[in-house]
Amino acid sequence: MHSLLNDSHLSKKDKSLLLVGLFAARREEQPMLHFTEVAVKSGNTVNEIAELISAAIISRGIPTWLSGIESITKAIELTGKTESTLETQNIAAFSTQEDCISYYQTEFEQPPQWISYLVDYAPDTLLKYSNLRTTSLRDGVVSRYLKELLLYAINICDEYPKGIEIHETNAIQLGATEDVLQDVRTICIYAVGVQAVLKY
Repeated sequence: MHSLLNDSHLSKKDKSLLLVGLFAARREEQPMLHFTEVAVKSGNTVNEIAELISAAIISRGIPTWLSGIESITKAIELTGKTESTLETQNIAAFSTQEDCISYYQTEFEQPPQWISYLVDYAPDTLLKYSNLRTTSLRDGVVSRYLKELLLYAINICDEYPKGIEIHETNAIQLGATEDVLQDVRTICIYAVGVQAVLKY
């Protein structure tokens, strides 16, 4: 079954890293730790594992991180390295609703209804979430492209059409081909079986 991890349109390094993030988001620690070993052997660093897991917080909340720290600890044990984050990047923070709305207008052709509802009914949450989202999805030691593929995979496994559409569109805008998206759906077989490739 590990033949699904062979280099194809995505490398084994990227596939194994995506699986670590996917199982952290699903809070399935045993397979997460297994794929952490595969990810480290495939050349992923502690920083890459930590950053990809943190990107999933915007989709599946802080429990992702609470599960994910076991993967980070395992990666430190395997590598013998306690890497800390690289230099902190200056990331522009949103300070007004207008900044947030402008951001989503660049992210989406038409800002989705959930944004409009945050503007109308939870403006403080809009501000905080928008800042978390831009920080989590920025290019860092892991590209935004790979982070979008992770979010696509999470939504495939959860069978959540709105999330699939958002992150598939974002990934395509960042250069994902249908073959790459098929690779992502294929590795989802590890989490949810063949329905990952049959339904989407």
